Amino acid sequence: MGLAQTQQTLAQLYTNSVLRSRFFANPQAVGEELGLNSDEAQQLAKLSPQQVNLFASSLKRKRLGEVRELLPLTYSVLGKGFAELFWRYAETYIPTGIKKHLEDAIAFSTFIEVTQLESIDPPWVVDLLRYEKAWLQAAEPSSRLTVCWFRYAIDKLARTVQQDETPLVLMQPAIAIWFRLSPRSHLRHFVLKLYAMR
Repeated sequence: MGLAQTQQTLAQLYTNSVLRSRFFANPQAVGEELGLNSDEAQQLAKLSPQQVNLFASSLKRKRLGEVRELLPLTYSVLGKGFAELFWRYAETYIPTGIKKHLEDAIAFSTFIEVTQLESIDPPWVVDLLRYEKAWLQAAEPSSRLTVCWFRYAIDKLARTVQQDETPLVLMQPAIAIWFRLSPRSHLRHFVLKLYAMR
């Protein structure tokens, strides 16, 4: 087994608890699913399941800490729910890019939008999450224009959450726009409020 394949297999074992349990219960069969031959599966099966579990948990906690730093408003509102959602997400995705923490935060946001939308309460938290995600995407130097639509007055909502005040939740559609005139220019941002909903 080459180094790249070993790393890929270990990454899968470290991030997917169901796969990890299955592997240690039946290394040969699961190893074959992972593309390992008999010797390679036996070699990996010599790892201590307890140590692998501990290392896997420490990796997830580190990822959670980094993502929490990149999505501070969403974290401040969701509290423990943020971590619970992240544990579910971390079972499904492994960041691989150069900017892993940024990629992780964006992918986590997408995970919530796509799969957890109905379970988020209050519902305006999803707008707050999408706002933070759009900021992360717009802040990339290669990004010239980012546009995102919101159901709530997102600028007021974000500002009050950021200042640790009671969130100001106004059902007022808005469009947030981020742009830069050139790759080296300063990122500009403004929010256009649309008609007020009654």
